[in-house]
Amino acid sequence: MNELYPLKFIPQFYTKPWGGKNLSKIDSLKNAPAEKCGEAWLLSGVEGRQSVVSNGFLEGNELNELVEVYMEDLVGEPVFNEYGETFPILVKLLDTTEWLSVQVHPDNDLAMKHHQVPFGKTEMWYILKATDDAGLINGFKTKTDSGQIQKAIENGTLSQKLNMVKPAPKDAYFTPAGKIHAVGPGLTLAEIQQTSDFTYRLYDWGRTDNEGNPRELHIGNGLSALNYDDISTGKTEPVRLGNTIDTLVNCAEFVTNRITLKAAQKVRREYISLDSFVILLCVEGDAVYEWDGKEETLRKGECILVPAIADDLLISAKNGAEILEVFIQS
Repeated sequence: MNELYPLKFIPQFYTKPWGGKNLSKIDSLKNAPAEKCGEAWLLSGVEGRQSVVSNGFLEGNELNELVEVYMEDLVGEPVFNEYGETFPILVKLLDTTEWLSVQVHPDNDLAMKHHQVPFGKTEMWYILKATDDAGLINGFKTKTDSGQIQKAIENGTLSQKLNMVKPAPKDAYFTPAGKIHAVGPGLTLAEIQQTSDFTYRLYDWGRTDNEGNPRELHIGNGLSALNYDDISTGKTEPVRLGNTIDTLVNCAEFVTNRITLKAAQKVRREYISLDSFVILLCVEGDAVYEWDGKEETLRKGECILVPAIADDLLISAKNGAEILEVFIQS
């Protein structure tokens, strides 16, 4: 069997009523629709929406096929033992011109109860761009209960009970399963989450579809999923690990570090002790990584999947770059 290597993937694009124009302006995503492109799925093991490899001898293979064949060599032994043949992390870029629905995601237990799948949806956002009118909702203003929230949904006052946040570029927000939230207009952001696309919409700002019908809400499931004690805005404070590295999110589902390289700066990332895959997502500038004596470019908007068998990776940037580094901590 040929040896694994850092894998690149073909991005998948999805138009949304709230989508914008910014994703198609990123060179690596120039095939995105020019209008209403709300999401670019960069790395996905979601059934029916799996990422396909775009480089090397594994070109054309779906992600979960590779997990099945290479198992712990690709994802790490602890990861494979826990998650099996489904890749556990989904990576997207979002671009918004309107408010998305006020929503909540199930945790692992509720996902199994309602959907017979083991993954809930804990996620984080990293802000790439924010206009003057950009906004986020994350968490309740004060502790509450299902009765109060159901009444607020019915009388249209739900938004008054929620934390309205003014995001800025380079901000990171953590949104665990059970946290009420909504992404607002004027944002381009990276979203890193569990491999799940289950969303319970609680409020949708009175929007209707092309036939004038309101979008489906999921009040019952949503109320059962909410953490009514979560009053945090979710904004994280970076924890410095070294000259070029800080940690943005460290949770059971994933760890996200930020690598910041100045012009002509290099960093060698040691992965031998992780026993996990590593995702590198370039969110600013272009980077170069060295593998097996060869140099490859990682452009803004691209991600690579570094296999768990990798000992290390040398990363550099001619003109500076910013990279999100994602893995699962055993």
